[in-house]
Amino acid sequence: MKYAIFGDLHSHKKHTKRVLAHIQVVAPDAALFALGDLYECTIGKRRAVTARNIPLKEAAIMKKKFEELLTFPSVIGNQEERIALVTGSQRFLQYEEKLYIENAMLIHGHQFEWNEQFEPTFPEFHTPLVFFGHSHRAAIYIDGIRTAICYNSPIYVGDKPYIINVGAVVETLDWCLYDSEEMTVTFMQAK
Repeated sequence: MKYAIFGDLHSHKKHTKRVLAHIQVVAPDAALFALGDLYECTIGKRRAVTARNIPLKEAAIMKKKFEELLTFPSVIGNQEERIALVTGSQRFLQYEEKLYIENAMLIHGHQFEWNEQFEPTFPEFHTPLVFFGHSHRAAIYIDGIRTAICYNSPIYVGDKPYIINVGAVVETLDWCLYDSEEMTVTFMQAK
C-alpha cells in the first residue's frame, strides 16, 4: 500500500492545496496521513503559560476553506495542544498522539527532547519506521544520525529501523511517499 505523509501545515491553505494536488498527480491511490500542526496558534509559548479562555478567532488561524481540505487522519501537534490550552476548546484534542500504519508509527515530534541546534533525541521505538515532523527539516535518521535526503529518489527502508522527518508543508511543500510493499520512502516536494 502507498501512504502520502505530510505535516506542519500551520493553516497555510495555498501550500496545503499544492501538496494535495501534487499527491494526486504522483500517487493518486495513496492513503493520506498528517503529522500534526494542522493549525497555526497565534498565542506564543510564553503567553500560553497563563492565557486562558481566549476566543478561538484570536488564538488560531481558522479559515473555512482551509478546514475543508482537512479530510485525512492526523496526529496531534503542539499547535493543536496550545490552541486547546488557551481556548479551552476540546475540539483540538480529538487527535491521537500516535497513529500506526504498516510497519510504521506516525507522531508529530514535539514529544521528543530537542537540543539547542534543534536536533531530537529519540526514545526507543517499537516499529521499524517512525515518521515525524515538528522541526520543518526533511531528513532521514539512520542509527540516530541525521542524514541528508534527495528528493524523488526512493530509499529502501526494509533492512533496519529508520526515523524519517517528512519536512513541512508550510515552508517547503515537503511530503513523503511510503510504499509498504516495496519498502521504500521517497521524499517529495510540490512545485
